[in-house]
Amino acid sequence: MITLVCGTQNSGKSDKAEALLTAAEAEHKYYLATMKVFDEAGEERVKKHRRKREGKGFITIEIPYHVDRALDEIPEPENSALLLECVSNLAGNEMYDDPERALHAGASESEIEALAAAVLEDIKTLVSGSGEVIAVANIFPEKDDSYDDETKIYVRLNNLLTNKIRQMADRVVDV
Repeated sequence: MITLVCGTQNSGKSDKAEALLTAAEAEHKYYLATMKVFDEAGEERVKKHRRKREGKGFITIEIPYHVDRALDEIPEPENSALLLECVSNLAGNEMYDDPERALHAGASESEIEALAAAVLEDIKTLVSGSGEVIAVANIFPEKDDSYDDETKIYVRLNNLLTNKIRQMADRVVDV
């Protein structure tokens, strides 16, 4: 089963997703953290999320890409609920940092679609190997005059991936 929690930045989607994870009927509850820290603001964001998770009994796995590999670290994934926080960070990590999958400036639509398909396969593997997955994602406007070429590629990748997850989700929660 997969639940997709969507919203804008700072909409409360993470809080909603954590509440769903807390309520999940699973022996083990994992928080799959995808954010890579690049600066002080990122470090503060991670610290804030860690403080919010304290005492909730979640086991955190830091996994910036190839999220299916998290199953290798989970002793009983079929008896576990997983919170994938978040698809938007994952898309950026895969696009910029994963040496196996990174896109370049000027990537074609077919290259963007291929990367989205590869990441989606990782997520499908995660879903099929575990009891429940709760995925958090942003949707960004496709057209914005402030976007540079790389941002346009990222937004396209993120939205394509999020919409594909929306189509396969058992439940969608828009925050």
